[in-house]
Amino acid sequence: MTKNIKPHVKSLKEKTCVFLVIIGMSSVIYFIATSLTEKRMEEISFINQNFETTRGIITKKSVYKGHNIRVKYKVNGIIYENSDGFNVNDNIQEGDSINLKYSKTKPELMITEFNEEY
Repeated sequence: MTKNIKPHVKSLKEKTCVFLVIIGMSSVIYFIATSLTEKRMEEISFINQNFETTRGIITKKSVYKGHNIRVKYKVNGIIYENSDGFNVNDNIQEGDSINLKYSKTKPELMITEFNEEY
């Protein structure tokens, strides 16, 4: 004895609800990404107002979900480590020495020579 199982046909109300949830989630992701981009642009602007340059060492290179490097550098005897992006065409490896700009007032903020705003 076999049962005929009919597929559940979604009502207009269910389809609308799913659509609104998808729109809501997309909006949240968009606003988070926009906020992070704006924050980074403000940091870069702050760095460029009053900066010094130094050399740093790439401690980690990541190409998973974006391209970024972690860089360790020393300012006034204090070692900092921060990250910045790079272009896929940049030929860099962990252990490479690179140029960077850091904020004189907040040395934990920096941008590397691979940043378009450098």
